[in-house]
Amino acid sequence: MHIQSFVSSKGWFLGMVMLLVMAACGGNEPTATPTNAPATATPTATLAPGVPTPTPAPPTPTPAATPTPSFDAASYFKGKTIRIVANSNPGGGTDSQGRVMSAFLSQWIPGHPRIVFSNNGNKPLGYIYAGTQAPKDGTYVLWDSSPTLGYGFSESTNFIKRSSFQFIGSTIDPTRAFFAYDPVKHLGASAATKCLWDFSGITSTGEGDHGQFLMADEISDISEGNPLFTSVVYASEQLNIPLTYYAFDTVDTNAIFTMWARGDINSIVQPSYWYRFPKTQPDWLSSGLVRQMADMGPGHMGPNSEGPPPCGDIREYFTEEQKYTYNAMTGPTSYLLKALWLPPGTPDEIADALSSAVEKAFAEDEALQAKYAAISGEEVKFMSRADGTAATLENEQLYEGALAILDSERDRILEKYFPQYISN
Repeated sequence: MHIQSFVSSKGWFLGMVMLLVMAACGGNEPTATPTNAPATATPTATLAPGVPTPTPAPPTPTPAATPTPSFDAASYFKGKTIRIVANSNPGGGTDSQGRVMSAFLSQWIPGHPRIVFSNNGNKPLGYIYAGTQAPKDGTYVLWDSSPTLGYGFSESTNFIKRSSFQFIGSTIDPTRAFFAYDPVKHLGASAATKCLWDFSGITSTGEGDHGQFLMADEISDISEGNPLFTSVVYASEQLNIPLTYYAFDTVDTNAIFTMWARGDINSIVQPSYWYRFPKTQPDWLSSGLVRQMADMGPGHMGPNSEGPPPCGDIREYFTEEQKYTYNAMTGPTSYLLKALWLPPGTPDEIADALSSAVEKAFAEDEALQAKYAAISGEEVKFMSRADGTAATLENEQLYEGALAILDSERDRILEKYFPQYISN
């Protein structure tokens, strides 16, 4: 693919636009100390074993709390405050779903502790804090949009493995979709009925005021070569789709909507919009203002309340070799979405009690089910503590086996299209 498909000469602007959305934390407490987030989908390709990257041990964690031998969850949690921290800024999907969930959990957790919800959008620093400094007594819970398995293999996040955290549960199927905003205006009249692969082999759509797909991602994801970011670049490159990427400090739901309205970008890859929009933006899909243009995996998109997705799985248009590489990028890092975790070293008795309470809440609380489905746009598909723990270990091993592929493609893509972001 030509470099100009990603990096135009005069048209490329790389200014970092800070879009910070500050909102008050739940309850009356201040925002938590900076901290950093859902059924099982596994890559369809069998990943070959790779040579593990040497990983120094993480910093020595703070001592774990030691429950009494006969753990009484009600007595233990009574009078405590549990802080649930989202690894996103206020206003986005992860934030709004977490706030709905948090409003119901106190009545289901034994002892009915107070629940305070807060945010920290700096994912790497929040991950390190949770892995090394956060309380390990059940009072500090992470609410993460994705597993971020790659953090466990990065020096920038102290090589702290995700499997060292205590998995509590997750709520959402791991599916992603490529969306175009106002495709007729930005890409031309024919875009109203096209899918992403219909633009294969061209350098410009030749229509609309943009004439190509313009997308944004966070500076940290680009500079680190996040596998989900590189998978979108890889897919567009293999099919020769006219796409340009821009880098911004924050790319959450509020930022995306703002950039769409301003005309900065016209597309995005997101996991939940397909199911959320019929409820949260009821006219956007039906009117064609937003069009789903490809299922990007790792799971497979099903119908939303308005019907089936108009465009299928992008992997159907790959060769076997391309599919193998793409699955290596997307599968292990997206096997679950919207998950709760406790810091490493949290005793099993505490994790078991919280997981059981959260699972029971989503299974039996009809008001929580209805409100959560309304904000997420899909029915809850809760992954249990046992299943999530096993899936995390399995996918972490798959990720490690795919590191050779991921590292090679990351380095190649960054050097070819984004040399200004390569860390020295």
